[in-house]
Amino acid sequence: MTVLLALLASGFIGISDFFGGTASRTHSSLQVTVVLHVATLATLVPIAIVLGASDLTLHDAAIGAASGLATGVAYVGFFAAIGHGRIGIVVPVSAAMTALLPTVVGIAEGNALPTLTAIGVLCALMSIPLIAYEVGHDEASSDDWTVARQIAVSVLCGVGFGAFFVCIGHTSQDAGLWPTVGNLVVAATVTGAIAIARGVIPGSGSIPRLAVAGGVALGIADTCLTTALQRGPLTVASVLGNLYPLVTIALGVALLGERIRPWQGAGIALAISGVVMIAAG
Repeated sequence: MTVLLALLASGFIGISDFFGGTASRTHSSLQVTVVLHVATLATLVPIAIVLGASDLTLHDAAIGAASGLATGVAYVGFFAAIGHGRIGIVVPVSAAMTALLPTVVGIAEGNALPTLTAIGVLCALMSIPLIAYEVGHDEASSDDWTVARQIAVSVLCGVGFGAFFVCIGHTSQDAGLWPTVGNLVVAATVTGAIAIARGVIPGSGSIPRLAVAGGVALGIADTCLTTALQRGPLTVASVLGNLYPLVTIALGVALLGERIRPWQGAGIALAISGVVMIAAG
């Protein structure tokens, strides 16, 4: 069940990223982030109410809220890095760090993995930069960040996203989806405050619809991912939850006419092999 839920989460995260990235072409990335967070929250709360929680403790609520501070800031930095840099640098570095942090934490806590599963985890991790890597074709402008700055911000954002996996993975199954709701409340508050301070809150007539759709997709993804993190091994759930570039690339090929480069094809094959080994292990 953990494998299935984590893969579903990856699918919807990939859809959300595609919608959010497309919306960022015509709207401020900060606007997109705020709208996406609010739409995600509006989607997740009704699901959390329906699923309920038999025992929501202060500890679980606090962990969820703390992760929201990290992810809220990470989203702002993530979109800023994409806006001033290259996707081929920002996405693979942040995705690799997002997957690596929970893996390191899980191993440090003494979680033993079967050999086949460990190999699958390694293959999945190795596939992320191959799948996400792109070659930039545009000339750099004076507003672009240096490569060193893009990498530094991407690493920090990846750590912020990885903190979500670690924190939610340490909440009780009895808490239901409410720790993730707490995450979104804090994240939406942080990004909303930044948007207000910069005067970029969208009006009722300028709300990016694709960001709303991305938020709905992310709400479904958070439902699957939270359940997977609470019920299954942290390492397996976090790694499989980071295979979303597969979906983003497929949508780009189908809807935007982008072609898969040789190294991306190798990454896809490596990811599928990793998923099979993790499931079999």
